[in-house]
Amino acid sequence: MKKLTSLLVVIFMAAVVVQSANAQSPVSIGLKGGMNISNFSGSDFEYDAKTGLLVGATLEFSVPALPFGIESGVYYTQKGAKVEDSGVSGKVKLDYIEVPLTAKFQLGPPGPITPHFLIGPYIGFNMNAEAEFDDGEIFGGVDIDDQTKSSEFGGVAAVGLDFNVGVTKLNAQARYSYGFTSVFEDDADDGEKNAVLSIALGITF
Repeated sequence: MKKLTSLLVVIFMAAVVVQSANAQSPVSIGLKGGMNISNFSGSDFEYDAKTGLLVGATLEFSVPALPFGIESGVYYTQKGAKVEDSGVSGKVKLDYIEVPLTAKFQLGPPGPITPHFLIGPYIGFNMNAEAEFDDGEIFGGVDIDDQTKSSEFGGVAAVGLDFNVGVTKLNAQARYSYGFTSVFEDDADDGEKNAVLSIALGITF
C-alpha cells in the first residue's frame, strides 16, 4: 500500500511539473528512469550494495546563448543496503520521493551529441522503510518507519550525454548522490548515510 502511495504521489507531482512547464519558457519537460546501486556510508558496520529503481519527471530551464541551465524534477528512488551478520542476511529497503535542484553545464558546443555535467542539492522524503531478514530457515520483514528519518538532505553530481533528435532530446547519465543527514533516528543511528550510484536514461521534449 505504501509503495502504491509513493507511485501515486510521483504521478501527481509529475502532473504539477508538466503544468508548470506549460506556463514557462524556455523550458523542457521529460521523463527519466534507471537503476540505483545503493549502500550506506559513514557507519562502522559493514554493509553491502543493493539495487533499486529510479524513475521520475524532469524540468529543465535553459539560459539562451549560454551553456548553462537548471535541472530539477521529482523522482521515486529506491535506496538502502544489504547486510549479513552471524549467518543472517537481510536488506534495508528505503523508498523516497526526491527533488533535486542542480546546475547543468554543457561541456561543448551544441551538436548531435553534447556532454554535460550536473551538480546541486536534493531533498528526499521517506515514503516507506522496511527491513528483510533470512537465516536460511525463516524469511521475514518488518516495518522500520519509526526508526528512520522522514526526510533527508544531500548532494548529487552527474555526467552525461544529450542526444539531439529533432524536437526531442535523449539523454544518458551516471549520477552519484550522497546524503548529508543520517538515515536513522538517534536511537538507531550509527552514522548511516545514503550513498547511491545511478545509471539513467531519459527523454525531454
